[in-house]
Amino acid sequence: MENLRCAILAQDGITVENIIIADQSFAYSIGAIMCGNTPVGIGDTYQDGYFYRDGVKLIAEKTEIEKLQKMVDTLILDNLNMQAQIDTLITSNLQEG
Repeated sequence: MENLRCAILAQDGITVENIIIADQSFAYSIGAIMCGNTPVGIGDTYQDGYFYRDGVKLIAEKTEIEKLQKMVDTLILDNLNMQAQIDTLITSNLQEG
């Protein structure tokens, strides 16, 4: 079972505590809000399904897999660009020779 990051809110929607809970039904029963990868801290507010810090909406942090996939995508693009440059050089050399 996966542990869940949750926020405990005061009546006014201010985060008063961050906790880790193993049971989702227990989290719901105590009124905890699931945070997931959103970097929620004490003092952040929760409104309309989103957390805010100083009025700025908090965005969920990327997982390690998402970060690695972005790196792979960038390397693939760089590789394709490099291959195009190599092909251009080879073609140019063949035409000159």
